[in-house]
Amino acid sequence: MVETGMIGERVLDALVASGALTVERLEAAESASGQSGLAAGHVLLEQGAISAADVENALEQTLGVPRVDLSSYAPDDAALALVPVDAARRHVVLPLFEIDSILTVALGQAAAVFELDALADELGMEVEVVLVEPASLAEALDAHYGAAEGTSVKVPTRPDGTPGSARPMQAAGENEAVPEPGVTAQTHEAEAAPAAAGESAPAVEACSGDIDLDVLAVADPGRVAVLVTGILEHAVGKGATGIHLLPYKDDFFLAYRVGGRLENIASAPLSLQGALVDGFKAYARVAGVPGSAPALGRVHARVCDREVVLTLSAVPTVAGQRLVVSLGSGSGMPRDLPALGMSEAESRALKAMVERGRGILLVCGPVAGGRSATFYALLAHAALAGRTVYSVERSVDYEIPAVAQVLVSPGSPIGTASYLAAGMLQDTDVVAVDSMQSVDDIHRAVEAAGLGKLVIATFSGGSIVAGVRRMLDLGAEPTSLAAALTFGVGQRLARTNCPACAKQESSPVGGRIPGASPAMTTYAGAGCTNCGSTGFAGITGLFEVLPFTEPVRAAIAGSAPAAEIESRAIAAGMRPMVAAGLVKVEQGIVSAEELNRVLRFAE
Repeated sequence: MVETGMIGERVLDALVASGALTVERLEAAESASGQSGLAAGHVLLEQGAISAADVENALEQTLGVPRVDLSSYAPDDAALALVPVDAARRHVVLPLFEIDSILTVALGQAAAVFELDALADELGMEVEVVLVEPASLAEALDAHYGAAEGTSVKVPTRPDGTPGSARPMQAAGENEAVPEPGVTAQTHEAEAAPAAAGESAPAVEACSGDIDLDVLAVADPGRVAVLVTGILEHAVGKGATGIHLLPYKDDFFLAYRVGGRLENIASAPLSLQGALVDGFKAYARVAGVPGSAPALGRVHARVCDREVVLTLSAVPTVAGQRLVVSLGSGSGMPRDLPALGMSEAESRALKAMVERGRGILLVCGPVAGGRSATFYALLAHAALAGRTVYSVERSVDYEIPAVAQVLVSPGSPIGTASYLAAGMLQDTDVVAVDSMQSVDDIHRAVEAAGLGKLVIATFSGGSIVAGVRRMLDLGAEPTSLAAALTFGVGQRLARTNCPACAKQESSPVGGRIPGASPAMTTYAGAGCTNCGSTGFAGITGLFEVLPFTEPVRAAIAGSAPAAEIESRAIAAGMRPMVAAGLVKVEQGIVSAEELNRVLRFAE
C-alpha cells in the first residue's frame, strides 16, 4: 500500500499550532480514539473541545485549502473511477482529479475532513481536499454517481457499525475574489467575466509537451510574446479547443483541452504566472485590465495557417488569476449532426424540429461534453432552412452570417436573461441560448416558447433527465417547463480508436455493456506513431434524443424523481446513451474501456 499523508493529523496539528487545541486534549483524544475506533478529530468534536468552525479555519487559514465553486467545475472521469459510489457517498466527497497518486476531493462539511484518512487507506493513495458548498456537493454527487435513495446526511460510524455522534457542522459562506473598489474591467468585444471563488488544480492526464516556461523567469515582454505565440501554435497543432492557465498552491499549470479532456503540458512556480497572463491579455487586446479585475476579450488570428477565433477569459481567484483561451474556428461552418456522431434517424428528427417546430429544444451535456458543437449545428441548419435566428452566447465559436449572435459576459450588469427578453421582441423565428445557468434564464426560455418561438438551449447535465431534474431543483416551475419542452438531446464525448493501430481485444468490460452480446468482438488502439502512442484518434458524440411526449411531460409537471422520468423517456422511444455507445463499440469506433470511462456502467 502506498504510504498516505494523513490530512486529519495535519488539521489537528494546525489546531494545536493556532492555540485552538491543547496538546493534552489531543493526546487524550488519541487515546480515546484507540479504544472507540472513532477518529481523534471526531472524539474532540463530541467532547466540544473543538468546533466545526475551528476545523474550517484551520483548513482555510492555516493549511490554505481553497474554496471552489463546484457548479462550474467538471470532475475528471479517471478520478471518479477511482472512488466507488458507495465510498463517495459514505464519506460524502466528490473526487475531482488525481496527480502523482494524490487524489483531490471536494468536501462540503469541514469537520468531515477527519474521515478522509480512512478514505486514503481504502484507496491506498494520499487524499487532499478543497471545500465546496454542501448543497452543490449533494447535487454533484447525484449528477456524477446517480441519485441516492434517502438522505445524504453523513453520520460517522464506528468499526462495529454503531453510529457515532453527528455534531452540527457550520457551512461556510462564499469566499469570492472580487475586483478592487472603483475598478471597472475592460474588454474587447464584450464586458467582463465573473470573478471565481477559489481554484483547484486541474483535472489532467499526462501529455508530453515541448513548451518551456523557464523563459518567464526573465519577464521580458518580447520573450513572453514569443512564448504566447509558441503556446498557441502548439495547442492548435495538437487539435486543442482550449488553453488553460490554472493556479494551484505554489504552482500553476498550463493545460490544453484536447478531445474533451484536459492534458497537462507544463507547470511552473506560481510567481511566474503573471507575466504569461499579461502576455495572453496583450494578445487578446485587453492588456489594460488589472489582475484584480475580470476580463474578457475576443480576437481573430491566423495560427499555423488556420483562421482561429480566440476568446480569452481571465478571472481573479484566491489562488491567483485563472485564464482560459477558447480556440474556435475562424472560418467555415459547424459540422453537421451526423458528423458529430449522431445517427441518421436522430439527425432527421432534430432537423425537422428545427425547420418547423416550436417550444424548447434542450441540449444537455457535461462541461466539455460537446453540447456547443450540437448547438451550432442546429443554428446552422435553422439558418439554412430560412428561419430567422437570434442567439445569446457566452463564447462565439462559429460566426454564422445569417444568425444574429450576441456575446454576453456573465460579469456584465446585463445578463443572459435580459438579452433573451430583448430577443423575444425581435421578429425572429428562433431564439437560442448557449449555456443557461440560472432559473431566470430558464423562465425566459419558457416565456419565449410560450410566444410560439423555437428555443434552442443548452444546459449542464449528464443526460436529458439529469438536465431536466436539475432545472426543477433550481426552481423552474414544473408545469410551465413541462409544457414548453418539446425535444431533448443528451450527449457525452468519447475518444475514438486510432484506425492505424486498432486491434481486436478480449475485454472483460465489453460483456458488461447493457444489451451486449457475450460473443461481441471489441477493438482498442494499441498505440502507434500516428496517434502519439495513445491509441486514440479523434472524438465522437454519444447521443440520446427524446421527444417529450405527454407521459414524460406529466412526470416533469409532477416533479417526479429522475428514475421515473427516465423510465417514461425510454418508454417514449429514447435510445439511452449506453445503447448508442454499444453500437460504436460493435463497429470498432470506440473501445469498451473508453465507453465505460465515459458512462461508468461497470463499477
